Amino acid sequence: MCVPALAALSATQLATASLAIQGVSALGQAAAASDVANKKNQAYIENTRSAKDAYFLKTKQSNLRVRQEQQRTTQQKMDAELKARKASATAIAAAAGAGVQGANVEQLLNDFERSEGIYNDRTDQRLEDIQQQTAMNQLGYQSESISRINSMQPVGFAETLFAVAEPFADFGVSYFDTKARYASLEE
Repeated sequence: MCVPALAALSATQLATASLAIQGVSALGQAAAASDVANKKNQAYIENTRSAKDAYFLKTKQSNLRVRQEQQRTTQQKMDAELKARKASATAIAAAAGAGVQGANVEQLLNDFERSEGIYNDRTDQRLEDIQQQTAMNQLGYQSESISRINSMQPVGFAETLFAVAEPFADFGVSYFDTKARYASLEE
């Protein structure tokens, strides 16, 4: 069954109308392809910014932890030194009060100093371990950030150009094919 309005049109007019519709469709497809490329590139930019922000925040937090541990270590060492001095002073006073002198008192004082030194060494080692772990964590944060950035790729110029040009190329081929078919029919 034929639509009455279409029956009145010639084959050439139908071909022209069909080509006009295909041309508008090609223009819409090209605009959509350009929009998709722009949205992908914007998403890439936002993903990159987010990955970098996360890296810097995690690094800042781990650096803060190291600074806090350094302060804590310094305070603990000062406390240990104070404790050793008090113990030494108490031992000297007790020895003087008891009339004791010599090697035994010196050995006792040296024990207090050694004890403080051992504690300080262990405290320093713990701080060093935390610093090494923080450095390793920061390498992990960096790797994670790079991986997040690489998980999305921007759309390149050539890819965008091809996506935009493809609908126009299809339309061009269709246009010349349709024109050639209808030209052969009119002869």
